[in-house]
Amino acid sequence: MKNIKAYFFHGLESSLPSSKVDVMKSLGWKVGAHPMNYSGRQPYKTALSYVSEFQPDIIIGSSLGGLIARYMSTYLNLPAILLNPAFCFNNYQVDFPNDFGQFKPRFWALLGENDEVVNFSQNKLEMEKIGASIFVNTHGHRTPADIFSDFLQKNLLEIETSVIK
Repeated sequence: MKNIKAYFFHGLESSLPSSKVDVMKSLGWKVGAHPMNYSGRQPYKTALSYVSEFQPDIIIGSSLGGLIARYMSTYLNLPAILLNPAFCFNNYQVDFPNDFGQFKPRFWALLGENDEVVNFSQNKLEMEKIGASIFVNTHGHRTPADIFSDFLQKNLLEIETSVIK
């Protein structure tokens, strides 16, 4: 098993510590994360500086953190796991670039069909457009640790193969 370095972005109304970080660490992954201040100045630019310093193999983001992960992965050419990413929800002010980057990295999306915050059908369509491997479960917007753990266990070999440099 490869020792994966992952960077995690929590969602708008979430915080650290995160059970998702605990799940990744239980697999032996080295995980970076920092408290996201989405209402602060330049949250994307701040996140980019943390990621650049940490040098992860993969980026994981939940909700608005999933949208940050998508943007960042297309600029840094890093694979990403997106948990109910906030693609179809625009009630935030983040210093995103004007467009996605030139790279088309590998994406996995874990979506909750009972998401009460981001429209599930629209989100699934967006994931299909970027060629993500889509996994659907019955959870809502917040992804429970056991569902995230099961997802990682089922896709671990594929993830590890994708991040080997």
